[in-house]
Amino acid sequence: MSKTLRNQLIIAAFSSVMISILWFIGDLAFSMNYALAFVIAALWVPVLLRHKQREGSMFWNVFFGLLGLVVLSVVVRVVWLIGRG
Repeated sequence: MSKTLRNQLIIAAFSSVMISILWFIGDLAFSMNYALAFVIAALWVPVLLRHKQREGSMFWNVFFGLLGLVVLSVVVRVVWLIGRG
């Protein structure tokens, strides 16, 4: 197993567990529950499409970058909602 794949698997697994804990303890709106399910699934996309990352095309770089920004913004919003409530 390559070092990059191992690191991606560790990050995706750890993040999925942490977000699942947020999902479990947070009293969130119905739509945010769906958003967290999307985030957990989105964390595994780079791992599953790692062969596309190796290609290094601009399209895939932009796709993974935007996916990361969406995941980050949803997680920040969830933490803010939990902290506010």
